[in-house]
Order: sequence, then structure tokens, then C-alpha cells
Amino acid sequence: MISSILVPKDRIGVVNTKIREKIEAEIKVKVKIDGNAVILDGEGFELFQVKNIIHAIGRGFSPQKAFRLLDPEQQLDILDLGELSERRREVVKGRIIGRAGRTRELIEEFTGVSLSVYGDTVSLIGTFEQIKNAREAVQMIIQGSMHSTVYRFLEHLKL
Repeated sequence: MISSILVPKDRIGVVNTKIREKIEAEIKVKVKIDGNAVILDGEGFELFQVKNIIHAIGRGFSPQKAFRLLDPEQQLDILDLGELSERRREVVKGRIIGRAGRTRELIEEFTGVSLSVYGDTVSLIGTFEQIKNAREAVQMIIQGSMHSTVYRFLEHLKL
């Protein structure tokens, strides 16, 4: 079965490196790059996994983090910030990342997800439960909650 995924131009180079070779050798899905389209030729669950990996790389994840999606327990979740005004979107993205990346690090540490803020999206890789908790923390930030409130929510996850 053939499937294609569009990847932002500034991320296509990440796919068109050793990652392509690794996918073809280890997962047995053929990968062809045509401009900013990644064309995949494979079957079944492997094709689904590779589509998610390529999608995750396109959303700003490093290949190492994207390859977490080879584990059937891991999933990719993408929150679209496109509904927010451009000014509000930039503020929200800055708040999710936090000063020197600290808020993003805390969300990752307390929930176990990998988090990427790229373009107009916030993307998460993790198990269903991890994503549920991280998504709630991100939603709190989007809705304007103070960072201290979000941090208390995250700390209670460890209890």
C-alpha cells in the first residue's frame, strides 16, 4: 500500500538522512522523498507506525523521540493552536516552553511524554495516560492558568 505525508521543508532533511535507511532496513517500509512529500510503500501496522514517525519528525521531534512510536503503547497526539490569534498563539507557545525550556521540561518529567512545540502545534508522544495528563497541563496553560497552578497539578501526578 502506498501512502504519502507532507513534511515542512525545514524538516524534510531530517527524514532524508540515515532515518530513511533505518526505516527501510528495520521496519521494511520503502521511503521515497519527492520535494516535501514522503512517499511510503509498506503494509499493515508497520506502515501505520512509519506514518506516525514521519508525522512526528515533521512536527519537530528528533528522530530518537519519534522512534518511540515503534512501541505499540506509544501514540502521537497533536494539539492545533491555529484557532488562536497570531499574537495569542505566540504567547501560549512561549508559556508552554517556559523560561529556558523549564515548563516543557517539567511537563515531560512529570508525565513521561515527549513534547514538541512547532509551527501552530503542540505535539505529544506517550502512552494514553501520559498524553491525557500532559494534554491537561497544556490546556491549563492555553486557558491562562498560572505556571504555579500547572506545576502543582504536575506534582500531584507523582503522588
